[in-house]
Amino acid sequence: MGQPTDTLWNSQPRTLLKHQAYRQYLHCWMGKICQNFLRSAIVDAFAGPGVYLDGPDGSPVVIAKTFLEHSRVKGFNLLQLICLEKRRDRRDSLAQCVGALPKMQRLAIEVPQPCSILECFKTVRAVSHGSDLATPVLWIFDPFDISSLPFALVRACLAGPRDEVLLTWFADELYRFCEDPSKEAAIDRHFGSGGWREARQGRSESARKEKLLEIYQNGLRSLRGIHTGSLQIASKNETARYALVFATHSDKGMECFNGMTWRMDPYRGRQVSEKRSMSQPGLFDDTPLLTTLRGWLTSLAGQALSFDELTRQAGRLGFKVTHLRSELSVLAEEGLAVREYPLDQTRTPWPENSKIRFYASPS
Repeated sequence: MGQPTDTLWNSQPRTLLKHQAYRQYLHCWMGKICQNFLRSAIVDAFAGPGVYLDGPDGSPVVIAKTFLEHSRVKGFNLLQLICLEKRRDRRDSLAQCVGALPKMQRLAIEVPQPCSILECFKTVRAVSHGSDLATPVLWIFDPFDISSLPFALVRACLAGPRDEVLLTWFADELYRFCEDPSKEAAIDRHFGSGGWREARQGRSESARKEKLLEIYQNGLRSLRGIHTGSLQIASKNETARYALVFATHSDKGMECFNGMTWRMDPYRGRQVSEKRSMSQPGLFDDTPLLTTLRGWLTSLAGQALSFDELTRQAGRLGFKVTHLRSELSVLAEEGLAVREYPLDQTRTPWPENSKIRFYASPS
């Protein structure tokens, strides 16, 4: 779909899948952040009109309702939700939509006068962080095109130690435009460098999209202390239409994001499709694919690591703690992993204070 020109436009299946992902991630984020910090903020930087022509809520309303309907909301502290929209008609529609929501003192929704995030960034950053750069701020970016989201902006939004970014990344557009010389400068700004050109060398559509995404995420990983994950949302031909890309300083943030991706895709934890949505179970959904996790664990032969360190590293690879425990048990049965500490009997074979030693296969 091209960029809409009317105030409202119809939703698409991938839009609703994206909002399901938002809601699941935010449920975890709010449960961890809004109970433990006196103040936090979410910036919806491309907020839109607040509702789709065919009825579904827009992202600011999805965010607000996730807070209002959260099972732990009674214990929450102040959340500031800042919703930016640069078009006057859409900004006014958004203000009307959020104005109709139930009022709660702990949820402060702001719809500033029309402004783009590139124009208002310094002001929005100051308002969202307040007097403390360490205030948790989640930046949500869902633009219409790559030129609206330069890498420099994403990097700036990760300056605070508790800043996180959740962005829509345009796999389809980048695949189609990466051979167009007139688009190269815009793609350079989006990636923050020209390294994406490596993906153009003799690849299929799927492989090229995967490589472009890998290069983008490697750019995020090059920022100090940043961990990243992604969830691809595929169109009807089962190749990625776009991806949700996540960046955080926190392993707890990765825990929330990974929990969402594995709920969306119980088999691989990496892709959901318009053609086969969450309500349509796949053939292998009850058997998660843990090949990458196993490969990493077997590479630790000759080493002993704490369960805490294994949990952090598994999360950065995109896996949940339950996956780690399961694969450790498989390796233990094969004689490739042994709990070195504690030696006493425990309720679970892999308690949180345990230390695990890894061995090479006898073969």
